[in-house]
Amino acid sequence: MPKFVLCYVCGRKYGTQSIEIHEPQCLEKWHIENAKLPANLRRPPPRKPDLHIGSKFVFLFFRKLILSNEIFLF
Repeated sequence: MPKFVLCYVCGRKYGTQSIEIHEPQCLEKWHIENAKLPANLRRPPPRKPDLHIGSKFVFLFFRKLILSNEIFLF
C-alpha cells in the first residue's frame, strides 16, 4: 500500500515525495488568497503540525479538522 501524507494547508493526500514540492506552493497560494480577504476576515497562517508522517492519527486529525471547518480550504 502506498504511503501518503495530508497537506497541513489544504488537507489533500500526497505521496511522501510530492508533498515536499506541494506544501510550499500550497502555503504560498494560501497567503495570496488570505491577503485578498478583508482585514477582519484574515487568518494567521497554518502551522505545520509536529506529527509522525503517514500515521492514522494524522489522517484522523486532519479529517476532523476539515469536517469541522476549522481550516480554510481553497
